[in-house]
Amino acid sequence: MSSPFEQLFDISPFPAVISRLRDNSVIAINKRNSETFGISQADAVGQTTTNYYADVSHRERLRTPLEATGRADNVLLHLRKPNGETFWARASARMITWENEPAVLTVIEDISQQLTAQRALEDSEQRLAKQSAALTSLTASHADPNDTFEHRLRGILEMASATLDAERVSLWRFGDRQSSIICVGLYRRAENAHEAGAVLGRDAAPAYFEAIERERVIAADNARTDPRTGGFLTSYLEPLNIHAMLDVPLRRGQDVIGVLCVEHVGEPRTWTIDEQNFAISTANLIAVAIADERRREALSQVAQSDARAHLILDTAHDAFIGMDSESRIVNWNAQAEKVFGWTREEALGRNLAQTIIPPAFREAHLKGMKRFLATGEAPVVNRRLELRGLHRNGHEFPIEITITFPMKRDDGYFFGAFLRDISDRLERDEALKRAKDVAEAATRAKSEFLANMSHELRTPLNGVIGYSQLLQRDRSLTAAQREALDAITKCGAHLMELINDVLDLSKIEAGRIDIEQSATDLPQLITDLGHVIAEAARRKGLVLSVSIDPDVPARVVLDGRHLRQILLNLLGNAIKFTAKGEVSLEIARIDDELTFAVADTGPGIDPGELSKIFEAFTQTSGGAAAGGTGLGLTISRHLLQIMRSELHVHSVVGEGSRFYFTLPLIAAGDDAALSDLSASQPTLYARLAPGQQVTALVVDDSTVSRRILASLLESAGLQVITAAGGLEGIDLARTHHPDVIFMDVKMADLDGFSATRRLAADESTKNIPVIAVTASAFGNTKEAAREAGCVEHLPKPVRAEALFAALKTHLGVQFVTETPDEPVVTDVVEFLPRHAVLAPHLREAAAIGAISDLHMIASTLAFGDPTDSALSRRISELATNFDFEGLRVLAASLESAQGSSDAR
Repeated sequence: MSSPFEQLFDISPFPAVISRLRDNSVIAINKRNSETFGISQADAVGQTTTNYYADVSHRERLRTPLEATGRADNVLLHLRKPNGETFWARASARMITWENEPAVLTVIEDISQQLTAQRALEDSEQRLAKQSAALTSLTASHADPNDTFEHRLRGILEMASATLDAERVSLWRFGDRQSSIICVGLYRRAENAHEAGAVLGRDAAPAYFEAIERERVIAADNARTDPRTGGFLTSYLEPLNIHAMLDVPLRRGQDVIGVLCVEHVGEPRTWTIDEQNFAISTANLIAVAIADERRREALSQVAQSDARAHLILDTAHDAFIGMDSESRIVNWNAQAEKVFGWTREEALGRNLAQTIIPPAFREAHLKGMKRFLATGEAPVVNRRLELRGLHRNGHEFPIEITITFPMKRDDGYFFGAFLRDISDRLERDEALKRAKDVAEAATRAKSEFLANMSHELRTPLNGVIGYSQLLQRDRSLTAAQREALDAITKCGAHLMELINDVLDLSKIEAGRIDIEQSATDLPQLITDLGHVIAEAARRKGLVLSVSIDPDVPARVVLDGRHLRQILLNLLGNAIKFTAKGEVSLEIARIDDELTFAVADTGPGIDPGELSKIFEAFTQTSGGAAAGGTGLGLTISRHLLQIMRSELHVHSVVGEGSRFYFTLPLIAAGDDAALSDLSASQPTLYARLAPGQQVTALVVDDSTVSRRILASLLESAGLQVITAAGGLEGIDLARTHHPDVIFMDVKMADLDGFSATRRLAADESTKNIPVIAVTASAFGNTKEAAREAGCVEHLPKPVRAEALFAALKTHLGVQFVTETPDEPVVTDVVEFLPRHAVLAPHLREAAAIGAISDLHMIASTLAFGDPTDSALSRRISELATNFDFEGLRVLAASLESAQGSSDAR
């Protein structure tokens, strides 16, 4: 059994050996020794201990203390393994007796790693000392913020190269959109040279760009295999023999603005932590230098801006005055010298209030200054104020002043103000005010004149058209009488249209046209237009076509009344100027808009006259010959502009013209009320249906107007009571309680609106519907009628159809229509070639409206043969009806007869 010593010897965690003192031969080694030296116990026994020493002289380090004291402690030895590998160990030895003879027990501990770490620490301390000295030197030598960035950067790069023992050190900045880095400065130590300008693109090494945007430092010990830097292998690393890179991103806030790059040439290199930290510190120094450069540039820009500001202030048209917290003048530009009479040298340093503020306003100025300095309140800042200024010679004058926001300074505040002498402007304003008053007075006079003219013109027309309507309802009229009545009605309607055109233009100019959006039946509106213009197109032999896209809703929300007026103007013009061919109306849907287009195959419009056709009372040469006021297009364009649209035209001479515009598409609901009267509304010849009884009160101080309206109502089967004024109308309403009241607006004793309000306030009459009737086309008559309590508004001349429709709407009564006897068909006229000589005379008489000349031509022809007599009757009929367009068509037909004869 082994002794306890042997057991301890064998299980020791440290390598141990027993050797004879006399010959240094190995007696035994433990298991740990065998593992450490890589030799079995059997092979080790008998060998000399000398074989264990890498440096044999180290044997004496153990032998000497053993011979002296019998022990040796913590001796440093350099040992060698059988395979030749060496290591450092710490050894302790004791003299022992082994098998009755002196021996030595030696225990060793491998301390190679400890020594390596110690040496690395010593090397690191040396590097840190060197780096610290370098940073101290850089900080001291480049602390001047006024030094140029280029000079500071060169010194930093050179010092970093020497401290890190690196061949290349450089600074790069990002290009546009972070797509590349551009070398700002590169130091090459071998050549002691600086250069710049190289560019490396992101597309060559995207991983590198992502890394410098994300990481604090890139330590690539082998830059050629590191995935972050390997993208530069063929384009950058291999050509320059670079093997290791130490890169530090430069940041401003969260943004990466550049990168410091340290490059080692020749072989891979391990970058220590202290080297990485030094590179980071160097990058921070460069960032400081960049910030100083930006600050220096900013100060330079501020200085330049300040110089420009002074130049601007000195050349400004306004006076500029600066003041400090003590109310002393510190700025005084050239214009201030002109405005206030003090030179700059005289004004600077003076008290502001004593210099430019009149005595009556100085106390308020001082109070305002004290309030601002105490509370910071500045209610007059950045506002234009009109005050009084004081000139050096003592006279006061009006000024406009704008005070800038006070600027805080070390010695208090700076107050700036722009001032302007507004004496001339106030004089101009006063002159403009007087001119404006005169213009407004003229406008009021014009409006009053037009309002009066509207009433005065419509009142007699009401008699003409009203009695014509009454006579037309007479079933006993002969064909000739009915023809004459039709002529009177057409002439009256034509005159009404001319008056309306002038009045509409005046309303537009005065801004009194109201747009009334309501549900409109487009197909019915187009049908109504066709009834109006179809006859004129037929007489000229024109094809009139209307098309509506299938996707256009039948009912849309728009101003149907004004749309009808616009389309009627455009279609009327197209028919008037087109001698042959076609006139078309197209309605299409484009996205959320409706497009209306009127086209013709007429003569077209000369490009030089296109700009004139929309001017009021202005006509082209062809337009003047065709007649009219020259207002149709003007009114149409103004109406569309009020509707937020525009009237466009495209015209080709010899081919025709196309007028078009767009309106917003708003589809009307199924239950929306239609704005246009449906085909079931009463006609001119309507009468109350059997069994219907209605009593109407007509109130009008004009005998003619009162009789016309009463007669129309009576002819339709109503019982009528009349009153010659507002007061009488109120009394009769209270006495007879009529079913409906027709109230004239303008009456001498009591106007219609006042009378309506009194009726509405009376319990006995408040439920009687009142329909306003007026000859005034100006003012907000319709709105005023609604406000007064009227249920409807009818303009004079009152149309029978509108009158009966109002009764049907507000009373619910029903009408039946009685068709008058058919008129005699006009003779069919055959034109002979000799009649062609009459064509120019007919055209000239039609152009100037010479009715007497036309009748004279007809009288001359009446004594000829049957063909001449027929032509005479045709000319007489057209002249009686004032149908000038029909006369022009007749003239063209006579010329055509001549042309056909020549062809034969």
